[in-house]
Amino acid sequence: MLYWRLILAAVAISLVLGLAWLDQFGPRPGIFMLPLALVCAWMCAGEIMGLYEKAAAKRLNLTVREVRLERTESLPWRPLVYAGTMLTVLLATAPMTLYYPDGGVSGRTGWIAWGLIAGLILALIYEMCTYDGPDQPPGTIATRIARSLLAITYAGGLTGFLVQLRIISGGVWESAEHCSWGMLALLTTIATVKMNDSGAYFAGHAFGRHKMVPKLSPGKTWEGIIGGFIGSIAGAMFFLGPVAHWLGCEYEQPMRQWITSVVIYAIIVGIAGVLGDLAISLLKRDAGVKDSSTWMPGFGGFLDLLDSILLAAPVSYALWMGHVVGP
Repeated sequence: MLYWRLILAAVAISLVLGLAWLDQFGPRPGIFMLPLALVCAWMCAGEIMGLYEKAAAKRLNLTVREVRLERTESLPWRPLVYAGTMLTVLLATAPMTLYYPDGGVSGRTGWIAWGLIAGLILALIYEMCTYDGPDQPPGTIATRIARSLLAITYAGGLTGFLVQLRIISGGVWESAEHCSWGMLALLTTIATVKMNDSGAYFAGHAFGRHKMVPKLSPGKTWEGIIGGFIGSIAGAMFFLGPVAHWLGCEYEQPMRQWITSVVIYAIIVGIAGVLGDLAISLLKRDAGVKDSSTWMPGFGGFLDLLDSILLAAPVSYALWMGHVVGP
């Protein structure tokens, strides 16, 4: 298990850093990393749908294939979820692709909201077109719409904030130097969360004695959480220190103030990452499965790999926009 985790972690890190290097010198910020965001959002949406289907199969004592064919248990329509997810991520790129450096009339994050609203409209139109009359169980339509929006918001909306992090301090009208701040914001978010995951994993295995939430995530311990925060602080300091200097993102700030800001940022983003991990654990427990899928040995699925990053993305974005860190 650890062998596969190390191999896939090395591949994932190499892929992200390679795309980041290309993106840094691309014609527009985010242009080379956008395909990766779309693929991840698509896969996460599919895995959330898979969790819905597995939960329904378990309750009805059917196979997942039978559940998909019969569309039982108020399951959303997969193409609708995929469409809403992709639309939300693509609209998040509007400040970059549609030449709105300040976000236009919607502001920067407002484009994500438009994507979610579009997903709701699509879900409502679909239900209107497929409505068969009052014979179906009460609440079926509302449940199906709610599940569609949960998948679209989690897979598309949260991924949209990763896109927003990349273009946080620049747009197509700013120089490459200014756009480096967006790259720094994105890489710092990923590093802070993943260093938290790694610190928690190793500290939990070495010193873990006191379970944190055994019913939800039996492997999590308070000792691991402490190790995770140490890891997130180390990751944030490295990326907001040496890496920021390498990217040319310099700003004047007293050392004590810089350390305080970085520690606050690392702890808050680390907490958000832990909550993201627990959120997907909740959905997996509901579906009665250990992993969101079997795509990646040692990790599980895309949700297992990205759960902490996704929920941490809007929190990190708020901290950057609030100038807790950055210029």
